[in-house]
Amino acid sequence: MPVSPNDNESRNDNDNDADADSVFRCSGDDILPSALARGPWHPGAQHGGAPAALLTAIAERQLGDEPGWAMARLTLEFLRPVPIAPLIASAAVQPGGSVRRVEVCLFHEGMPVVRGVAMFIRERELDLSPTPMAPELPPPDACDEPLRIPGMAMQTSFHYTAMESRVAAGSATAPGRAAVWFRMRVPLVRGWTASGAARAAAAADFGNGISWAVPLDRFVFANADLTVSLHRPPRGEWVGVDSTTVVQPSGIGLTVSTLHDELGRIGVAQQALVIKPRQAAAPAG
Repeated sequence: MPVSPNDNESRNDNDNDADADSVFRCSGDDILPSALARGPWHPGAQHGGAPAALLTAIAERQLGDEPGWAMARLTLEFLRPVPIAPLIASAAVQPGGSVRRVEVCLFHEGMPVVRGVAMFIRERELDLSPTPMAPELPPPDACDEPLRIPGMAMQTSFHYTAMESRVAAGSATAPGRAAVWFRMRVPLVRGWTASGAARAAAAADFGNGISWAVPLDRFVFANADLTVSLHRPPRGEWVGVDSTTVVQPSGIGLTVSTLHDELGRIGVAQQALVIKPRQAAAPAG
């Protein structure tokens, strides 16, 4: 079904250059990424956070104007590199009274490149004692070091251009646990307002980059999937990602991230990693 039935904007040949004013443009089911979607593994492939945020936004739009639905989980499988090239989106709603699922997929030249499910739960007012919330990371205003990952090219990209970053704990210049605040510098989709859930999905995919366990000059460690679980959407512009990565000699790794806003925890994210020697690696999902 159309992902943006009220969006009739046309496309032009300049939409994927470095001067783009949004990460994506959408017209019906047609998606046109800009250079702001670029990832670190190949100049023609997207950062996983870009399609993750896009598919979250597409799934939310399938619920229409009916209020009271909150995305509780997003599970995506990156089937192959997501190119910076024209894409087709599909979305299908599985109806339900308390839980609704939206199956989403992006296609390139007829082949699926990302597919997944967004699960929404109907919100209710319950007579409960408020859940205590306390910040666990220093606030963004107290952080000023931008994310810079050793060996990652400084180029027009999702991670260095479309997103603003501030290191909150640890260091991305050395292996181990690290935490970084993220907020979007540009619109996700021209003409759309990015929801808190979409912004959380965009930030969550950074986990395996900010907490790395093998050096970038020797290995590729791209994630084959992404699962984001939220108990509430973020409040405010900033999303904090506090991540730990483990790797095994088998070439399999795992990144687990706690997601935050300035009030406290909002959820968790998990990524399964495909680790390859760089000299033998092809672009991964």
